[in-house]
Amino acid sequence: MIGPASRFLLALGALLLPALSLAQTPCADKSVAASAIRTREDIRAFVQCAREYAQEHGTTEAHRAFHESARWKSGPIYLFVSALASRGEDSTVLVYPPERSREGNGWGTLIDTYGNDYYKERYRIATQFGEGWIYYSFVNPVTGRDEPKAAYLKTIDWDGTPAVIGAGLYLQDLPGTCDPAEVNAAALEAEPNAERLQELVRCAAYRFEEAGYFAAFELQNNPRWRSGSIYLFVLNSRGMQYFSSNPVTINGVAVEEWSGSLFMERDVASPAAAFDESTLYYDALNPASASVQRKVAFVKRVMVGGEALLVGSGYYLP
Repeated sequence: MIGPASRFLLALGALLLPALSLAQTPCADKSVAASAIRTREDIRAFVQCAREYAQEHGTTEAHRAFHESARWKSGPIYLFVSALASRGEDSTVLVYPPERSREGNGWGTLIDTYGNDYYKERYRIATQFGEGWIYYSFVNPVTGRDEPKAAYLKTIDWDGTPAVIGAGLYLQDLPGTCDPAEVNAAALEAEPNAERLQELVRCAAYRFEEAGYFAAFELQNNPRWRSGSIYLFVLNSRGMQYFSSNPVTINGVAVEEWSGSLFMERDVASPAAAFDESTLYYDALNPASASVQRKVAFVKRVMVGGEALLVGSGYYLP
């Protein structure tokens, strides 16, 4: 049987193990950054690079950078560092950008909505495996709500203190560009360009795929998805409009019939489905100006309830 002293030595040994993965992560060229995170796998590389940064530059510089540098903090993406302990009360907060006043204090108890002791589980993963994923619920500092979150953590020596460094993504923030404060119809209207358009459509598509048909009400009515001349639309595989956040909708009408054969009877749904995403160019009635203008739209294919649908939006050119 392994005694307490042996368990401690095993835990200490885990802290000293070299990184088990992502050894070739291109951290030096700064391509791994908070603003570039799109998936949960990106989080793992992000944490690895942050760990390397702290080891190379020291904890004082790392503490400053994790709070102030846009590379390490963007929207809902941030790094946390905590002393390693099996109880939250004993786990001192070392780095926590959302609420800096908590640093230097213990975290306290956290039994999440799944009934799991977060700090006990984090301690188990860190001491037995050195790094890994942890799934839990936590208060999202952006929304103020308790939400599901997946975080990746790695052990680190923080000025002689065994600690863990990590970062995570809330479920609603996937993909990583979907921060409502940054990706919304108003932002696209203020600065219409292809990158903002694609981000808006991809975030709406993710939301639709995640929540299914229950998301239709939100996508039609939430101001995030509609501003001035910017609105969402959803088509089925036959090119029929399923719904739109445009106050004047034409549900049940094929796209080639919109405003007098916008696409000259061309099939736009099939190519979009084949390529997963596509950009469309046509003339359309701008609901904000009540005039026909050139329009650039972007559509993305999603599967909802076993049906292939296209989620799209666009902006009007002068």
